[in-house]
Amino acid sequence: MSGYVKPWINVVRVKFFLAGIPSIILGTCLAYYYYKVLNIHVFLLTFLGVSLAMAGCYTFNEYFDWRSGVDIIVDEKDITPFNAGSRMLPLGLLNPKTVFKAGFIFYMAAIAIGLYLTLICGFPVLVLMLLGIFTGALYCTPPFMWAYRGIGEFLIGLSYGPLIVLGSFYVQTLSLLLREVIISSLIPGILITLVIWINEFPDYEADRKAGKLNLVVRIGRERAKYIYYLLVGLTYLIVMVGVTCRVMPSASLIVLATIPLAIRNCMILSREYVNSRRLIPAMSGTLILFISASLLLSLGYIVGC
Repeated sequence: MSGYVKPWINVVRVKFFLAGIPSIILGTCLAYYYYKVLNIHVFLLTFLGVSLAMAGCYTFNEYFDWRSGVDIIVDEKDITPFNAGSRMLPLGLLNPKTVFKAGFIFYMAAIAIGLYLTLICGFPVLVLMLLGIFTGALYCTPPFMWAYRGIGEFLIGLSYGPLIVLGSFYVQTLSLLLREVIISSLIPGILITLVIWINEFPDYEADRKAGKLNLVVRIGRERAKYIYYLLVGLTYLIVMVGVTCRVMPSASLIVLATIPLAIRNCMILSREYVNSRRLIPAMSGTLILFISASLLLSLGYIVGC
């Protein structure tokens, strides 16, 4: 049984479910900060819907990256726990068609929850859900293939930042407090973009050969590392400007506690950007930075109530 279950746990990338959860928590904390509301039933439905959508996205990506050959030609020395897919399809541990069908089922279940939330919460849920599907389900899916066209990084940031945060906020409040929510949602949006960004470094050669022309491939690893530094700086700048302009509570400055981790990631990237295995601490550190900064920002809103 474990020999059958473990490949599925890997292919749906359960460990990467952490990518969506902090944004749901942030949206819910924003709702409590501004409206003092907390609907556990709606929160759990949102959590389940986003989790199913992520499972659909990851399985679709596995299938279409396998079909394009990008996960097959990646060199062994460039394979890390954070890139090159789950390896389940290249290793022949799962049937590709079954993986594709599973992704479709995951998305249908997520859509069913989204439609239910639309009925009880209103039309904006449907709009946000369709935008999420447009960005996530089509990330590697032909003919759209956002990840292959140099806009995948932006769309992932949009999905896991503003779309999830705004959706989680709306289903709690039935209100779209756009300026305040969107500004706060930029933090997880930028940080998840950094996760995708640094994970593209080890895939650079395979992506280039397979025609997966993401932004790191398009501009090269040497210049791409400076974009990473820029986005890190932008994250903290948004927090400081948000607090200064009173768009965010002063307790949001707790996010600055993650600066040492961010500096460590930048230093490792500057030295090891062409060495995939040695880049692993910065890759894991970037994921930790996304989770910790997003949760600390959520805590800042709770403390600021």
